[in-house]
Amino acid sequence: MRRKKRPVPRLKSNADLHENARKRVEKYNHGLNEGYHQGLQAGYGSYNSYFEGTSIIIPSYNEIEWVKTCIEGIMDHTDLAYEIIVVDNGSADGIEHYLKQLDGQVRYRILSQHAGFTGAANRGFMMAKGTTILLLSNRICPTENWLDNMLICLNSDRDIGMVGPVSNALNGNQRMELLYDNMEDMHESAIMNNMSDSSAWQRTELLSTKCLLFRRELLEQVGYLDEGYQDAPFEEEDYCLRVKLQGYSLVCAKDTFVHLALIDEALELEHNDTKNAAIEASKSYYVNKWSTPSHVLIDLADRRKAEGALMRSLGAAAFYPQEIAVKGLGEMIFWISNGVRRPIEGEWEQPVIQLSQIDILRWAIGESISAEEASIRRSVMHEDGADSIHHNGTITKKAEDSYYYIENGKKRKIISLLAAEAWNLLTRRQTILSPAELDAIPEGLPIIAPIRLRQAL
Repeated sequence: MRRKKRPVPRLKSNADLHENARKRVEKYNHGLNEGYHQGLQAGYGSYNSYFEGTSIIIPSYNEIEWVKTCIEGIMDHTDLAYEIIVVDNGSADGIEHYLKQLDGQVRYRILSQHAGFTGAANRGFMMAKGTTILLLSNRICPTENWLDNMLICLNSDRDIGMVGPVSNALNGNQRMELLYDNMEDMHESAIMNNMSDSSAWQRTELLSTKCLLFRRELLEQVGYLDEGYQDAPFEEEDYCLRVKLQGYSLVCAKDTFVHLALIDEALELEHNDTKNAAIEASKSYYVNKWSTPSHVLIDLADRRKAEGALMRSLGAAAFYPQEIAVKGLGEMIFWISNGVRRPIEGEWEQPVIQLSQIDILRWAIGESISAEEASIRRSVMHEDGADSIHHNGTITKKAEDSYYYIENGKKRKIISLLAAEAWNLLTRRQTILSPAELDAIPEGLPIIAPIRLRQAL
């Protein structure tokens, strides 16, 4: 028997048609808005949520085959929880297509402008969700127990800030020559070496950024790599020094061997002049920034007990001056005073120091301050006066190019002319004190230069 067709419901008029369409649009917009707000809340909720594992950051540039080898090595030799984040400097070798094919196994970011190894590393740090972070050159070939052993070392002592492995092509304490003729032999030799052994952990003064493991909280205390070095070697010296300023030690885990593929000699010679110029510029920046790095650490050792609580609460910001205006990623400008950041309300036309968002968040948020009041406080520090030594923000000079910043009743040594210029401190009121007067003022933590960034972080 033929089934009777159901009559198609018809709208009575054009008005009904419009009303029905309107309701559908309303329902759609309601669902869209609900979905948007739920997604937004979920995003906010997970922004600061981290997983118990390691974020492996791999900067890359036109070395897709090494990236593939590195990623495959990680997957073959890593049993612990991890995520891989590739940050590419706009390569022309098809890496984006390759990364897409990995179907979500690797998170990645293709930068629109070349930011170098350091810039790509910083972008990866910002993306990282692990409780530990590993910066890794794409020319590193992971081996058996590589990450396990470094994590055992890192977690053995809270005073250990960073851990690095040994390799065939690293320098100093991190260089180890294992005998092998091919990659298969290399892995066999690494298995024999990579047996966790605390007696093989050696304290050191410098670690390579080619394979560098640390905790997330160290990043939050020390901050990003300084992009002022433009990928020349001294970026490693700078970061290691900043880590040691926080009281952490560096350890070379000799029970962890990884292979580092060497750069082709012909390619190395082709870019030799450019590389040498970058090294010289980097060295000059390092010397101008730190002046005498060893003295900074020696001088600080005597004050670590007295200032330890401040250093733990503020991290690198403990080495920044106060009574200054700063801003991070947003448009909000803050006045730094008494260990807090106070939002400046009103139009601010005075100089502002640009810092990373990690730097800004180290200071707890305080009550807002009017632009007028902050301007008055700033102007006081630029006026001459007999009682100027009693004001915060006064500069006094001890010897040629040796400056101190008076802050909350303490004198803080400005470790270099570059640091003074970076914070605009040389425009402040300057006084001349006798050696006896200066010695009578208690010593505070030194003031270091903020890092330079070539991107918004």
